[in-house]
Amino acid sequence: MVTLLAIGALAGCQSQTSEGSGGGTDSSVLSEAAATVKQASAEVTSGVPESSPPALKRKSVVLIPCAQAGEGCAQPAAGAKAAAEALGWKATVIDGKGTADGQSAAILQAISLKPDGIVTFAVDPSSVKGAVERARKAGIKIVASSSPPSDLVDFADNPTKAAWVKTGEIAADLVISKSEGRAKVALLTDKEFAAVNQRTDAFAARIGKCGGCELVGTSNFNFSELGTGVPQLAQQIARRNPGLNAVYVPYDAAVPPVLQGLKAVGATDVMVISGDGTSQAIQCIREKCGQTATVAFALDWIGWADIDAMNRLLQGKDPAPAAEQVPVKLITAENVPAQPGTWNGDLDFRPKYRQLWGIG
Repeated sequence: MVTLLAIGALAGCQSQTSEGSGGGTDSSVLSEAAATVKQASAEVTSGVPESSPPALKRKSVVLIPCAQAGEGCAQPAAGAKAAAEALGWKATVIDGKGTADGQSAAILQAISLKPDGIVTFAVDPSSVKGAVERARKAGIKIVASSSPPSDLVDFADNPTKAAWVKTGEIAADLVISKSEGRAKVALLTDKEFAAVNQRTDAFAARIGKCGGCELVGTSNFNFSELGTGVPQLAQQIARRNPGLNAVYVPYDAAVPPVLQGLKAVGATDVMVISGDGTSQAIQCIREKCGQTATVAFALDWIGWADIDAMNRLLQGKDPAPAAEQVPVKLITAENVPAQPGTWNGDLDFRPKYRQLWGIG
């Protein structure tokens, strides 16, 4: 998410796996991992598209985060609201409340407001198919942010698949590099989000290329039991794997319960790496509370890109260029921002979008 949230029952299934040869890691893999980490940690200097249609006037959009309580969902929606209002559009936020039923109800409520467009955040279009079909039948354009491409909506590839894959590969390369090619890593996944699956799959594939690394276990969980089930999963993994030195979770909201579980069994020297770049994760890294790194999306920036995509759609233009350059950055103790809040790029993208849209 971009914390990506949903509510469901804990899937307490855990499969023990072993990937990697258990032998040494090729020096080229270590060199490549180190280079990726260096590049991903560097200052971000670009990301705004080079061109876009001028802003339309007097439009309205409804913004539906998967769950307003989750920063990974709510922050891009807040960014989209600010961008829409910069254009002079009316922007209304309706909470998806973390369930497919709540998200469907939010879309139906949005339809009654007769907006020009709806933007959802980390909502799987297939899980709200009926509501989406009604919205499109009403002539409302739909952008599904943080969702893989889907024929059910007008646009659903922001961030792009390549960006999601990149976040997983960067995380894996950090594990490989910091363990010097001897990672013994557990992977915790949340299968509720198709976009996030691209991230975790990429992480596992990258670890699989490290000959001296081992994927010792994979456990699946749902958000609704983060506070109880995930600490137990972390404890189980640590107890079953005494040499465990890394845990990867798909989004930052899962990190605190993982740290709780590891601490309960004394596994406090384990790397814990995640993605999204929430303010809580960045604060944790800054204060050295146990999270090693987050591979961050610029969350507000995603929202501005969504409004750029919507502005293109409403003019019959291809929305894809709006999402092609949304930046990613690896944040560790070495480069963690000093100021509180989320990471939103190393440049002020907002005036650049204003210039792009011709609004001064």
